[in-house]
Amino acid sequence: MHRPKFTYHHLLALALIMFSFFMTALVSQRVFERVPHLEDEVAYLFEAKLLAQGKTVIDSPQPSRPFWQPFVIDEGGKRFGKYPLGWPAILAVGVAAGQPWLVNALLGALSVALVFRLGSEIFNLDVGVVGAALTAFSPMALLLNGTLMGHTAALFSVMMLVYAYWRMEKGRHRLRWGIVAGLALGMTVINRPLAGMAVAAPFIAWSAVRLLQAFWLDWNRARLLNTLVVGTDTAPPAKAPLLEQYSGFVSTLKPLLALGVMTLLLALVIPLYQFAATGDARQNLYLLVWSYDRVGFGEGYGAHGHTLEKGIRQTGWDLSLTASDLFGWQTGSMFSIGNQIKPELKDHLLNQGDYWPPTPSFGLTLPSGSTTEIPFIGLSWVLLPFGLLIGFKRRWWWWAAWVAVGAMLLFITSGLNYPALGIKLRGLPIDQLRDPQFAFIWLGGYVVWMCIPFIFLLLAKPDRQVTWTWLLLAIALSLIGLHITYWIGSQRYSTRYYYEALAPLALLSALPIVWLMKRLGRLPVYIVLVGVLVYTLYAYTQPRIDVLYRFNWISPALVEAVEQRRDRERPALVLVTGTEVRWRAYGSLTVITSPTLDSDIVVAWDSGREGLREEIVALFPDRQVIEMDAIANKSCFADAPAECYGEVPQVIIGG
Repeated sequence: MHRPKFTYHHLLALALIMFSFFMTALVSQRVFERVPHLEDEVAYLFEAKLLAQGKTVIDSPQPSRPFWQPFVIDEGGKRFGKYPLGWPAILAVGVAAGQPWLVNALLGALSVALVFRLGSEIFNLDVGVVGAALTAFSPMALLLNGTLMGHTAALFSVMMLVYAYWRMEKGRHRLRWGIVAGLALGMTVINRPLAGMAVAAPFIAWSAVRLLQAFWLDWNRARLLNTLVVGTDTAPPAKAPLLEQYSGFVSTLKPLLALGVMTLLLALVIPLYQFAATGDARQNLYLLVWSYDRVGFGEGYGAHGHTLEKGIRQTGWDLSLTASDLFGWQTGSMFSIGNQIKPELKDHLLNQGDYWPPTPSFGLTLPSGSTTEIPFIGLSWVLLPFGLLIGFKRRWWWWAAWVAVGAMLLFITSGLNYPALGIKLRGLPIDQLRDPQFAFIWLGGYVVWMCIPFIFLLLAKPDRQVTWTWLLLAIALSLIGLHITYWIGSQRYSTRYYYEALAPLALLSALPIVWLMKRLGRLPVYIVLVGVLVYTLYAYTQPRIDVLYRFNWISPALVEAVEQRRDRERPALVLVTGTEVRWRAYGSLTVITSPTLDSDIVVAWDSGREGLREEIVALFPDRQVIEMDAIANKSCFADAPAECYGEVPQVIIGG
C-alpha cells in the first residue's frame, strides 16, 4: 500500500519547528535581551560585523588598549578575532539584517526539521516526530539557540552531514549528496574544529569499511567470472577495463572523494584567515590570547597543565549536568518556596563547574512518617540503553559486550566517583593518571575501542538500522572522548561541547517511546509525552535558563542610560575611568561599539596612564564625551555617582 506523502506526522513536525523558532525568539528577548553575555559571543559578533562590511582583519586603533574586547586580538598592527570564520560568516547575515538573534532561531528550527526527516527515513515517522520533539524541547537547545554562540550552527551542519551521508549511501544522486555532505562537514570544521574532527571520525571509519566491502565484492565477482570460463572450449572474453571490473568500488569512492574535497576546500578558510591576520598560516590564533589554550596533555596544555586525571574528572562533571540538561529530566525539584530556583542550584549554575547538582539528595517522607534520602540525579539518559537495545536488534549482545569492556577499562583507569549516589572507588595511581605519555596511550586505547564496532559491521550481514544506530551513538562517544583532551569543561551555557550530540541522542531515545506506541497505542503515549515535555519546560527548563538573566552583569540598561544622556545631534564617546576594570563593567557598550569605531556610541577605557585620556579624546574631536567611573564589574556615571550598573565582584569559573 502506498504511504501518503503528507500525514499528521508532518503537521506535528511543522508545529515543533515553529515551537523551536518561537521559543528561541522568546529566550533571546526575555532572558538574554538579545545582547551577548559571554566573552565568546562578543568576539563572534565583532567578527560578524567585520564580515558584514566585507573585512576580516582591520588596522589596530592607536592606542589599542582602550578599545580592547574579549578574545579580540591586536597583533602586528592588526585587529582580528581569535575564532575561525565559519560561525561569524553565518552570523554576519543576521548582522546585515539588523537582527543577529534571527540566525540561530532559523538554524535551530531547521535542525528540528532535519531530525524529523532523518528519524523518519532511518526508522519511521513516529521516531522522527518524537526525536524532533525531544530536540525542540531540550533545555540545551532552548538555551543555546537563544544566544549568539556557534553551537546551534554546528548542530545544524552536523545533522546536514548525517542526513546527506544517509542519502548518499542509499544510492540515488550519490555525487550530489557527497558534495552536500562535504559542505556540511566543512562548515562544522571552520565553525568548531574540534567538534568537526570528532564528528568526522566515525564517518571516516565507516567510509573505509564501505570501501573495503565494495572492493571485496568486485574482486570476488571478477574472480568468479574468470573461473567460469576455465576448462571450456570457448575463448575467454576480453578482459574488461580495470574501472569496469571494480565499478562498485568506484561508485562508492566517487561521492566520498567529493565529500573529502569539499571539506578540505572549506577547511582552507582557517589557514587563510590565520595568514591574513598574522602572516603565518600555521599560527593558532587561540594561543595569542592564552598561550596554554591547546588540545593535549602535559605542561603548556591548560592553565596548569592538562592530565588524563583532570580530563576524566572534568568529563564526569560535565556529563552529570548533561544528564539533566539534555531533556530536563531529573529527580527532585529546581524550585524552593515561592517558585524561586533553589539558592544552591542558582549558585552552581552561575559560579561552579563540578558535579551537578550540588545538593546530593532530597528528603522523601514515607507513609509511616519516616524520612528517607533519595539521590538527586539527572535522568535524561534513561531511555538510551533501551533505544540501543531496539536499534541493534538481535545483535544487541555483541554491543552489550563491547560496552561492558569499555566500562570495565574506564573503571580500572579512573575508578568510579559519583557523589550523588555516594559512590567513590579508586582506580589507577594518581602519578600514572598524571603522566602525559600514559594519557596518549590511554587515548589510543579509546580509539581502538571505538573502532571495534566497525569490525562487527564489516563481518556481519548488512543491516542499515544497526549501522545507523551505531553511527548516531558514535557521534556522541567521539565528542565525549575527544574533549577529554581539552583542558576546560563547559557548564555555564550548558555542556555545550557535547551539543552536537543532542539530535543523535534524541533519535536513539525516541526508539523505546515508539516501541511503547506499538503496544499501548499512539494516542495515549503521545499524550503522556506531551505532558512530560510541557511539565519539564516549566519545572526544569524555565528556572535553568532564567538564572542566566543578566548573567555577567550585562544588560541593555546601561546602553539606555547612555542614550538618555546623549545629544542626538552628534555621536558620543563613553569614557570609562578606572584602574582595576573588567570588561563586564561596560560590556553592553562594547557590543554596540563598531569594530571600526564609527558607531553612534563608542566606549573607551582610560586605565589611568599619563596622557592616555587626551590621546583617546583626540581620536574623536567632534563627539560628546560621557564620563563613567568603574571598578571590577561595576560602573557608575560621573554626573550621577549613585546611578550604577553591575555588582560587587564575584567568582566566575569558566565563564
